[in-house]
Amino acid sequence: MKILRIVFLFPLALIRLIFVFFMSGYVVTIGFIWMKLFGFSQRLQHWVMQTWGKSILFFLGIKVYMDEIPKNKKFILMPNHRSYIDIFIVAALTPAAMVAKAEIRKWPFGKLGVKVTNSILVDRSEIKSLVKTMHQIKASVDKGIPVVLFPEGTSFKGPLTKPFKNGSFKIAADTKIPVIPMAIHYKDENDAWVGNDTFLVHFFRQMGKPVSKVFVEYGVPVSDTDHKKLQLETRNQIDFMLQKIINGLT
Repeated sequence: MKILRIVFLFPLALIRLIFVFFMSGYVVTIGFIWMKLFGFSQRLQHWVMQTWGKSILFFLGIKVYMDEIPKNKKFILMPNHRSYIDIFIVAALTPAAMVAKAEIRKWPFGKLGVKVTNSILVDRSEIKSLVKTMHQIKASVDKGIPVVLFPEGTSFKGPLTKPFKNGSFKIAADTKIPVIPMAIHYKDENDAWVGNDTFLVHFFRQMGKPVSKVFVEYGVPVSDTDHKKLQLETRNQIDFMLQKIINGLT
């Protein structure tokens, strides 16, 4: 029965996957032309991220239930990480610059995408990478473009969070940039992309559904020069919001 369901929903998932690639190429191309003609700007970065994120969420049938983000002009957004869908959600709701692995350059439209979205790539094999990343984050925030960091470092099924990495909080503490915690929870726990599940297998299994529901909450901005305290408060807020969402669904 499960196999028949996947086969039946396969055409919708395939159409959606084609759209994701098409929309990614379209937005990056328009953004690159815009940048060549008028230079890079906050307006360009926001348009690329929001157009990309909102269009893909709509076409994938992702229904987002959310509260309002605090009205801070300068901040680092730190969400828990469940799936590749998180990227589309953050792009649509908060067009921040993404901090991502250097391997993203090898993805389709990766190099151009990095340029037009002001993404910050981290090479974890380089010792100096943390210092470089810190300067790039501060420069981005100073230009009015917030930055998003996933403190878990990888996707995690939950129900709450896994231990956070220290590096992102060291950066936030040293730069004195406020952190806004963000909780992301999928009604269908199988929407989480974790373990040895490949992208295509997961996409065709989960994105064939007509609608997928996700709940998003933002916490209170946190500032502290002690990165351990900052880490603890951020994680406590995210766990509290996740538990609140879960309790509301049961």
